[in-house]
Amino acid sequence: MLSILSRRNVFFGSLSLGLVSANKVLSKKKQKINLSDDPQSWSMSEKAYAYAKQLGRVDDGKVIWRTKGIIYGFKAPLSPVPLVRFKGCEQQWVKKNSDSNFIKYNSLLTYYSDYFSDKIIDGFNNPITKKDVEFKPNWSRLPEGQVISKRGVTLNIFEKAFPGFYENSSINDVNINQIGGTVSFHNKMKWPTELLRNPYNQDNTHFAQLKDLQDMSMSWIPSHGAGQIMMPSMSSIGMDSPDLGQVIWHVEYYKIKTWDDLPQDYLDKALREHGDEFDINPINDTKPSKLAKNLRKLGYIK
Repeated sequence: MLSILSRRNVFFGSLSLGLVSANKVLSKKKQKINLSDDPQSWSMSEKAYAYAKQLGRVDDGKVIWRTKGIIYGFKAPLSPVPLVRFKGCEQQWVKKNSDSNFIKYNSLLTYYSDYFSDKIIDGFNNPITKKDVEFKPNWSRLPEGQVISKRGVTLNIFEKAFPGFYENSSINDVNINQIGGTVSFHNKMKWPTELLRNPYNQDNTHFAQLKDLQDMSMSWIPSHGAGQIMMPSMSSIGMDSPDLGQVIWHVEYYKIKTWDDLPQDYLDKALREHGDEFDINPINDTKPSKLAKNLRKLGYIK
């Protein structure tokens, strides 16, 4: 839950973090999923189902994640300095293949905002590098699709570019814990080593209620989460080189039901600038994702 211009930043933008109708009553066919009160006892299929339900929904339909957070810059040994905030949403179109296999097509749009006022801004002067920066919105779509299954979360474009990359991936890599009536899902984002520059780290933790996960009549349930990303540089905010300092993102994610829960300034700008595409499933895109374009540019796919 939850994108940018340099080679690696563009990759992150593809991932990255729609209107949701009222919960649909699921099919009355015999259920194969039966989540017990102890997540540690769940089978791999049950874990995949629960994770898909928390991250999106477990029937065909749309999901909106509202995102917000702060980007910090720092150069050791000095402490991190808050640079800018950001606000956005990731709309997802989910298709159910089975109770433990779902594919989703994501569309993310993020704008930068002033650290103090949270008003959307077109640029700023980076207080660390002293560079004047003109912001560009992060508009990132993933028509190639992302799968949630017993292998965890996998990207179809990585399957194509790096055969075998997910060979040892498993839903068991997601750390699932329970505190009272809340279930947490902690996951570390995986990237092919060919695309990484150190220092790098990305962790996300999401939360949902156990009773909601267990309720088979609910296809969509409330959820929220937070995460952090450490990056060696980020040219789009004036941190062009690791020598100038590193970047830390603090990200918050909120699964929402309608656009009414998006900030009004964000929604107005999004519809004004991307009105024809903002609410369109990326599966119908005629152009490949930014991620696919850069993988092709780097020679990993044809």
